[in-house]
Amino acid sequence: MSEPIVTCPFCNLDVPDGRYCKLCGKPLQSDNPPHSEILDYGDVDEPTSLDVEPVTKAVYPHFDVTISDMEYEAAIELLARAELVVVNLELDILIDKTKATRQALHLQQADKTVLTARAEELRAEFEKTKNRRRELKAVETPLVLEQLLEALDTHEDRLSKLESISGTVDKDVYKEQRTEIISTLNELRGNLKNAIKTAKKWTNGIKKTLKRLEKEISRVNAKFRIGDISRDTYESSKFRLERNIRIVEGGKERLIALLRLAEKR
Repeated sequence: MSEPIVTCPFCNLDVPDGRYCKLCGKPLQSDNPPHSEILDYGDVDEPTSLDVEPVTKAVYPHFDVTISDMEYEAAIELLARAELVVVNLELDILIDKTKATRQALHLQQADKTVLTARAEELRAEFEKTKNRRRELKAVETPLVLEQLLEALDTHEDRLSKLESISGTVDKDVYKEQRTEIISTLNELRGNLKNAIKTAKKWTNGIKKTLKRLEKEISRVNAKFRIGDISRDTYESSKFRLERNIRIVEGGKERLIALLRLAEKR
């Protein structure tokens, strides 16, 4: 008979029922029941269709680039974290440009009309970039590899604490707790091996994506040189592609760093 399956409230994946998630290691049970459970409220009227709130799906930020051979949600999380780094740098640059423009406005020979218009453009760009940062920060679900590493740290810490009090607790209780923790750690390590294989496949997909973006830059260069596109189109397209490359490379660096940590376990 197969084990009952439940949804982990932390990683949102379907796993066998138990005290802890077999994938991320977080507790499956909580003192507060999930909203999806049916509770007995006595003689409360049955809700009508007007009383039921619609279920809303997570709204992910849009990206101009997709990563080959990578699950959609994982790619969104990787790209969001990587773009956050780029966006924060862009905000710093916009702040410096705004300060310089304001200082120039105080110069006696300043063209106030041009500088005021420039200041307004910078302000609009700053607000747009801040909104983008807000969208990116809303993507909070960590990669499975991160969840597993965190879970291993948690349960290894539990085991260490249990060993330190081994002489002060009942032997059967100690054995019971130790068996449970080691069983969880073994399952997590097994899941980690699978996650490492998946992450290595993702790194290959990232390499393919970077090659595709580099080829696209070469294509844009060729179109500009033979007169198929204007300078403005060429510069905006090249800027967008180079920005996407920086984002994807940032995601690759983070994934490789996680892989190195995981392979040491």
